[in-house]
Amino acid sequence: MTARRRRDYLIAAPDDGLLAYDVGPWAEDKYRRVGMYAEMFATGMKNLWDRRVYLDLFAGPGHSKVRGTNKAVLASPLIALQLPDRFDKYIFADEYPDALEALKARVARVTSPPDASFIQGDANTIVERVIKELPKNQKTLSFCFLDPYRLNIHFDTVRRLADQGPVDFLILLALYVDANRNERTYVADENQTIDAFLGDSSWREAWEAARKAGQTIVEFLAKEYAARMTRLGYLPVSLDRMVKVRTHNKRLPLYYLAFFSRHKKGLEFWDQVLKYSDDQLGLDL
Repeated sequence: MTARRRRDYLIAAPDDGLLAYDVGPWAEDKYRRVGMYAEMFATGMKNLWDRRVYLDLFAGPGHSKVRGTNKAVLASPLIALQLPDRFDKYIFADEYPDALEALKARVARVTSPPDASFIQGDANTIVERVIKELPKNQKTLSFCFLDPYRLNIHFDTVRRLADQGPVDFLILLALYVDANRNERTYVADENQTIDAFLGDSSWREAWEAARKAGQTIVEFLAKEYAARMTRLGYLPVSLDRMVKVRTHNKRLPLYYLAFFSRHKKGLEFWDQVLKYSDDQLGLDL
């Protein structure tokens, strides 16, 4: 098969008059990686499972305008619909109704409209509705992309999804843009943001020990999150296997993209993303 160039995952979006979110140029790094993994997942697993499901619970409107440029590109939901081998089922959710309506209109225009469900609401409050949309009584494998703009995805939400069967997660951990900036607020005893993020209210003692040992709040939370995913049966993930996305101008860190799978094949796919996603030439798929 032919080699995939990285621009294949940065697909120009037409100006259709519908809502499009402004994003920084570093969002292209995110889209490239989620597109590359989704393609490997969808193609590599297509003959092994009855149903392959793509979940995007912070889906947005489907188009993004790259700040400081004249460029508009497809965002993660529509990238996932442009793959050579589509998923069998798509579940899109978003907190904002105007974003979801724009996405719904765009998905309806896709050639051979997919089997897609649209759920409006905060990911943490609609998770049971999401679960009801998962195929039942079939051999199902899911890939869930979680792209929150701050620490607003609860660990219990991730756990509920993980309980439904085999599911790989790619999660944006907004540790620099949120946790680092709001450390003083979040570590206060009365604040429950990190309690919900980690699914645990007893983390402060461990944080105090880590802080005294020289760890930053970012390092601490990334490691703690990975440890909690391991307790759910996911394979261990070290910091060097998380992608640190940075601003393109000053190279300031923004967030981690953290991948979790219960199967070594998922980590093999992710290793290929880590190896090739920054190269001019991508994978042979």
